[in-house]
Amino acid sequence: MRFKSIVLVSHVTDLSGPSEAVENYLANRSERLGVIYHPFHYCADRRSRLKDYRGNSSGSPVRPVREVRQGGWSLPPLLTYLKDALFTLYYFLRLGGRFNVYLGADPLNTVVGVLLKWLGLTDFVIFYTIDWMPERFSNKALNAVYHWLDRFCVRHCDAAWNISPRIQDVRRSQGLPDAKNILVPVGVDLEKIELPDKTGRQPSDLVLLGALAPSKGVDLVIEAFPRLKERFPQLRLHVIGKTPHEAVEDGVVYQPYEPRLAALGEGVVLHGARPHDEVLRMLPGYDISLALYKPSPNNLSQWADPSRVKDYLACGLPVIITPVPEIHKDIAALKAGLVVDYAVEPLAAAIGEMLADPEKWRAMRASALAYMASYSWSAILDRVFDESFQAKA
Repeated sequence: MRFKSIVLVSHVTDLSGPSEAVENYLANRSERLGVIYHPFHYCADRRSRLKDYRGNSSGSPVRPVREVRQGGWSLPPLLTYLKDALFTLYYFLRLGGRFNVYLGADPLNTVVGVLLKWLGLTDFVIFYTIDWMPERFSNKALNAVYHWLDRFCVRHCDAAWNISPRIQDVRRSQGLPDAKNILVPVGVDLEKIELPDKTGRQPSDLVLLGALAPSKGVDLVIEAFPRLKERFPQLRLHVIGKTPHEAVEDGVVYQPYEPRLAALGEGVVLHGARPHDEVLRMLPGYDISLALYKPSPNNLSQWADPSRVKDYLACGLPVIITPVPEIHKDIAALKAGLVVDYAVEPLAAAIGEMLADPEKWRAMRASALAYMASYSWSAILDRVFDESFQAKA
């Protein structure tokens, strides 16, 4: 698949996610690529970003010729989203004002693409849903606007990409034809992962990756680690990530987790936030991964396909996961990890089970690697772009 010109517009976090993977894919398959990112309000750098990639028709990857960052103002949520939409339009025009394909992640970014298509400035609009939930915002008015825009994009897009089967079912209930209703699971850049030989290794290194927030089970880890350390003195906990810039969840302010984790003492290593490529180099060196999503109606992960879980598995790390995201069913069925309730005792027991039985851990490691073998980002995106353009035809 190659593209004459395509623009990608997305909201992003401080950590790499699906949008950055799509950007990497397109940079190797486009003659012209524009990328517009809007960091969420809790990111350290809130400025909207424009990346302008240009190349030639020789088939070589395009390279960024300029990058612009502007508009990092602290605004109320509604004004922030309005600012982001205006910057999308402004940056699109700065890129040259016309692209064959517009790929928008989330309704706010996609609705701009639909309007640009009506103006004749793009030919094909893809609506990429990375997260969705019935109560996306606690503010009822803002939530109503979000869902109106969501339905608008479903009606007027040329293809809808959905990150999980649950969201695909929502689109079906909204009347989207199956030909346009495309499942796009999270993939992994498998070619970037180097797996060490762990023959005879005794598992000893836990890893917790991602934003440090109450809904990610950090409190459970802090409580479970000391008792596990007593039983397994060799145990180490690696934390890759940081407390968000604004430590607020569900309207409640919480204290940064780094001091509490450091207070656990020897065996805890705080790596901070790292670039995604570096994360993929680090993960294979660990043994057991943690994905402890808190069961809650407001947890986006129940509708999503969390990328960190796929990264864990592709790096050969059996995962201990709570039954929130859909992927927990595959992990249980394939024995690529353990599914536990969101509580300290089940977590400690699961970690202890893997540490005490290296053969069982190695079998789970093999299952994890086999499971991820078919989740290459390049293969997934080759397929879904092909399906998208077939739907239009």
